[in-house]
Amino acid sequence: MKEEIDFNQIPFDYPLCLNERCPQADGCLRQLSVESMPAEKDCWSIISPKRLATIKGDCPFFRSSRKVRYAKGFMNILDNLPYNQRRSIIVSLIAYFGQRTYYRSRKGERLLTPDEQQAVLNIIKRHNATTSQEFDGYEEDYLW
Repeated sequence: MKEEIDFNQIPFDYPLCLNERCPQADGCLRQLSVESMPAEKDCWSIISPKRLATIKGDCPFFRSSRKVRYAKGFMNILDNLPYNQRRSIIVSLIAYFGQRTYYRSRKGERLLTPDEQQAVLNIIKRHNATTSQEFDGYEEDYLW
């Protein structure tokens, strides 16, 4: 049985795919989202059927319908670092995320994708820091 997505979860103007004959359709988030669209919705953002007809092999628009593990905050990681290492790591994290995104991500207001989690851990590793590699919390959700 396919999982149903709450229509309100779908990001605004998220491009959907109407190619039901695609070999990857059963596992594609764009296809699963089509099934969740209410009948009352007049306009959708879709990937051009003409463009889809030209694609040979793997679809560049495919998005897996498997949920991923997002991290929520990394205050615990920073709190376990010595002061001097912590300062230099924070500077590197701000350079990576930007100041506003860094603070929102650090506190858990903004979830970190698996790639961003790895980037945080790589920055810590580059500074030769040894600390807990567990983020403050985790949530499962789609990678839109």
